[in-house]
Amino acid sequence: MNKKMLLMIGMLIIVCLGIGGKMYMDKKRLQEDMIKIVKSNEAKEVFEQGLTNLDPKALTSEGMIQSYEIDLKSIKHNPMGGIIVDLIINDKPNLKVYESLNKNNSSGKLESSGGGNTFELEELLQEQERGD
Repeated sequence: MNKKMLLMIGMLIIVCLGIGGKMYMDKKRLQEDMIKIVKSNEAKEVFEQGLTNLDPKALTSEGMIQSYEIDLKSIKHNPMGGIIVDLIINDKPNLKVYESLNKNNSSGKLESSGGGNTFELEELLQEQERGD
């Protein structure tokens, strides 16, 4: 190979590394931003409102839901916009609430845009409702 070809291959490798590095840094910055949002007081209000919708006595000594923790490993960007995050209930990994957060376009406030629960949590909540 001549010098010109080696130079072109070297430049191509440098460009590919630069693009890959930029993509990695952008993804890392997005993840850090999502973690910051999920840990915010505004998100805490949304989470706690959702939990009290599931269990009116949530986060009290009388409720089935005593505590929650954000599963930081679960945080990901929703392709439709927003952030998907899991909440671990009562320090039990099998008891989870799946939450999706979005910014309201008109008010700019953070709000829940859906989610769900694990089967185990749903069973506990139904037992509490029945008074078992």
